[in-house]
Amino acid sequence: MQIPDDPREVLEMALNNEKQGYKILTDASAACEDKLAKATFEFLAREELKHMDIIKKYAETGIAEAPSSAAVITKADMARGVKGIFEQFGWQYEQAAHQDEAREEAYRTAMEMERHGHHFYAQAAQKARDPEARKFYEFLAQEEIRHFEIIQDSLDFLTQPDAMLAMEERWMQV
Repeated sequence: MQIPDDPREVLEMALNNEKQGYKILTDASAACEDKLAKATFEFLAREELKHMDIIKKYAETGIAEAPSSAAVITKADMARGVKGIFEQFGWQYEQAAHQDEAREEAYRTAMEMERHGHHFYAQAAQKARDPEARKFYEFLAQEEIRHFEIIQDSLDFLTQPDAMLAMEERWMQV
């Protein structure tokens, strides 16, 4: 992917990527009958909306400021959100082992979207001349990694419910 030299074009591409991600996630949520998958995709779609808002605000400032600390979602915040989803739907533990291929494909598509986003933002950070722009793109790249991990954890739970115990141990370390 070619990263433009003009920071405004990069932000426009970033906003379009986030919009596309939002659509993918809301479509996946709408297509899911399973409450766990639906809740996971809805949670991530809300995260994409937050990213769109952050990008718009950042673009309006002329790339003068990094995102406020209030806008940054920590790994602990993400872990609490996903853990809550799993706790809410833990009763589906036995059913989770018998999932359909379409749902798994939705997870894999979402993971690819997050991987693509991370790659885009990492490249934008490398190309950025302005230190604040670089910091902003690095922030977005890290957000994409967090989202990828959430999707991966959810898919692992659906395909290997015993992995829930391993995830629980990891959350305790956050």
